[in-house]
Amino acid sequence: MAGFLHQVVEKFSGHDALHIVLFFALLSVVHQLGRAIYNLYFHPLSHIPGPPLWIAFPITRTISMVRGTGEYSIRDAHEKYGEVIRITASQVSFINPQAWKDIYGHGHAEFPKFYPKGIHMDPKRITSSNAQDHFRYRRAMLPAFSDKALLQQEPLMKVYVDLLVEKLHEVAKTGKPTDMVKWYNFTTFDLIADLAYGTPLEGLAKGKSNAWLDNISNLMKYMPIMVLIGVSPIIGYIFKLVAGSKLRDSQTNHNALVAKLANDRIHRRKQADRGDFMDYIMRSRGQAHELTDQELIINSDLLMVAGSETTATLLSGATYWMLRTPEALKKATEEVRNAFQSEDAMSFNELRSRLPYMMACLEEGLRLFPPVPLLLARAVPSGPPMQVAGLSIPEKTVVGVHHMSAYHSEINFHRAKEFIPERWLPESTTNPESPFYNDRRDVHRPFSFGPRDCIGRNLAYHEMRVIMARVLWNFDLALDPKCKDWQNQRIFSLWEKPPLDVVITPRKI
Repeated sequence: MAGFLHQVVEKFSGHDALHIVLFFALLSVVHQLGRAIYNLYFHPLSHIPGPPLWIAFPITRTISMVRGTGEYSIRDAHEKYGEVIRITASQVSFINPQAWKDIYGHGHAEFPKFYPKGIHMDPKRITSSNAQDHFRYRRAMLPAFSDKALLQQEPLMKVYVDLLVEKLHEVAKTGKPTDMVKWYNFTTFDLIADLAYGTPLEGLAKGKSNAWLDNISNLMKYMPIMVLIGVSPIIGYIFKLVAGSKLRDSQTNHNALVAKLANDRIHRRKQADRGDFMDYIMRSRGQAHELTDQELIINSDLLMVAGSETTATLLSGATYWMLRTPEALKKATEEVRNAFQSEDAMSFNELRSRLPYMMACLEEGLRLFPPVPLLLARAVPSGPPMQVAGLSIPEKTVVGVHHMSAYHSEINFHRAKEFIPERWLPESTTNPESPFYNDRRDVHRPFSFGPRDCIGRNLAYHEMRVIMARVLWNFDLALDPKCKDWQNQRIFSLWEKPPLDVVITPRKI
């Protein structure tokens, strides 16, 4: 088109050329307006409401995503338009519990994952593999997250929780606030690195970052640009010129580190039968569902982030909301201290059975501050329209349940914007007189749903229970006033998570 326009302009005087340029500019405007009118009024999904500007002019939604406010805007749109909204011309967001089953569940053709333009996912990762490989990966990896495996891994985890408590005691002596986001990150990444590779990252011991935290930091830094690349190839080209080589070198170095750590663990036979991830996954060797060395390497990298960042995010969010809700913090702290005479008694099984209120606090943290706050996009399979939450949705439409919108909606939860752990206690689910009796708890799926739900759910609950219980057993906590609005942070796929400064004081025995 540009070459044709250039040839036309050369044949005319400057005055005529200006008219031609203006004509094509006007033609482009008319085309965009025509497309906007079609999307709003004549598109097959036009009966579904949503923000008109987003539907008519997708760049307006892109701007909100670049600013880190896009997920909040989707939440606000659900509050305005209801359970089902269009967030682009061909993308629909749901907050109805039935949508989990219809989109992600069993018993129907799989809705394939949808990735924005310019995003390329490795098919060797379990999260982006095809259905056949996914079944094989999952069969090989699930034993590593069974209750049996987690009990065997308990002593390994305890090493790092002990070290966290030791470091927090050192910090408490200073009397100064400390960033709990940092401490939770160090703990969970050290812990998962030992389970994945048998190698400590020494975040807790030396207070240093690691390759995965650095990668997440870079992701947050460049995510606004990555969003724009999906819209404009020109921006992508400029970005590659300016920062492409730096990013490639960084990724190459990271991949080399992952390969070394994984290969060392795979071939380090002296660590056989220690009960860590590699031990269990490698027991599939020689069977139909075995993972190759390369598949092990790639998925160990995924396990590092999925098993660490998300748990650290939940612990950060739950800690913040408990500190903002002193009654809840008081109840949870007293429950922990009354349930155990010593820390040595805090085994996985005892923590699971003795701390219902603390667990309700963690569940409420997962609701108000879900580690994955966005929509997990799926595409309606080719063929006749599919039923989603009672609506007939045509093929190739991008659909999903938007986590944060579903969990913050008054349609689903009574007093939805408030931190109220009591909504998760048994009496709220069985007593019709409870104000939370009609909460639609089945919409709360922070670990997703169906055949591709998170295999690390058991591990995450064990981690969060033991870390939170040990912190509450040992310390009194107070929020630094400057962090009172900590929850108001930007989201670029992940929460931005600025420092969460907390004053910690050793408990008075």
